[in-house]
Amino acid sequence: MTKRVVLAVHGGAGVINRSQLTSETEEIFRAALRSALSIGYEILMEKSYKNHQCNLSASIAADAVEAAVRYLEDCPLFNAGAGSVFGNDGRIRMDASIMICSTAFNTADGNVGGIERDIAAIETDKTIQMSRYPQTPQPQAGSVAGVENVKNPISLARAVMERTKHVMLIGKGAEEFAQSLPKEVVETRRDDYFWTERRWTQLIEVRKREEQLQRQQQEGTGMANFTPMQNMEVQLDHASEAGQDIMDHDEQKFGTVGCVALYIPVEKERETEFDNPLIRPQLASATSTGGMTNQRFNRVGDTPIIGAGTYANHLCAISCTGHGEHFIRNVAAHDIAKRLEYKHGYGSEEGKKDGSALQKAVEEVIFGTLIGNGIDKGSGGVIAIDRDGNFTAEMNCPGMYHGWIYEDGEMKTRIFQDERSHKEP
Repeated sequence: MTKRVVLAVHGGAGVINRSQLTSETEEIFRAALRSALSIGYEILMEKSYKNHQCNLSASIAADAVEAAVRYLEDCPLFNAGAGSVFGNDGRIRMDASIMICSTAFNTADGNVGGIERDIAAIETDKTIQMSRYPQTPQPQAGSVAGVENVKNPISLARAVMERTKHVMLIGKGAEEFAQSLPKEVVETRRDDYFWTERRWTQLIEVRKREEQLQRQQQEGTGMANFTPMQNMEVQLDHASEAGQDIMDHDEQKFGTVGCVALYIPVEKERETEFDNPLIRPQLASATSTGGMTNQRFNRVGDTPIIGAGTYANHLCAISCTGHGEHFIRNVAAHDIAKRLEYKHGYGSEEGKKDGSALQKAVEEVIFGTLIGNGIDKGSGGVIAIDRDGNFTAEMNCPGMYHGWIYEDGEMKTRIFQDERSHKEP
């Protein structure tokens, strides 16, 4: 039997080549990925055991992905939280989202996808027509966009999911909500907590390139027909040529952080106890970012957009990284989930459970939809896990920092596209 993956993380995708990393630098980043994996895994395993002893509330998968992403937000190597990049106005604005869902499973009557209930479909003066509809588990989601001074935006996104009736809060309103929460839920920090010299230097360099483009346009050597918005120089944190040392490499390469997880309860003596909604298997996804260097006009990428950069339903959980506008236009994460279900039949009795359906769905979006016509392609990557513990990670660029952990605690990390994928065991 193939071992199940229970948690995976990523730290951004982009132009990452072996020649740009020393072995020491590479190990620093792999160690950071392993630390995030360990934090999330310990929560899954500890609470799975406790759940066997006493029925805890059903946010275990959310606990795991939030904790892993919080670690990555606190790690200055990554463009999220403390390591976020600066916008054109010299401010740091962050985005994050989280999504969870109980997984579908075979019930006592053999139905796949949840419990079937009789509901009143249509009521007329003469009769009530009864219909039977399959009830799949309903996902929950929360996101924030354009927030400043929030230490861990992913925790604020979770608070939106669990403490409000809304899905998305933005800007000052989201910050006011953060201030209203207990400090043990969401912490705020002064500007100097987020300021780093390397990020500021990165902004200055991008501004210089923008000024050069503007001069070329004025002199007639540039693209004269471009509007100011089109001519604006912005930079994904992982999109340009790398520097030689660890700080240069870091400031050029990391764009987003994310985590996906599968929570599997400890099996009970009586199968009927799985009917308790508090201990059903769960899938969760979380993503966080500091955006693009030199971004203007409160630009928002795919990270806080449910279905674009983050998605989880009863079949899979997905976190994306890359050029956000392309992921938004193609609703990339949601597209993967629905291809998995509708095109490849995952979740049906005939559907394959060996991971091939998930792999195909991810490949079709990453190498097909996002590439487009090849002129304005969407560079990036995806990590995804399904309810059977199958995991895939794909990128249409040279590298993506990511790792995964199996239910027995074995970890693996991968950076370069030419490394063997998770299929190697």
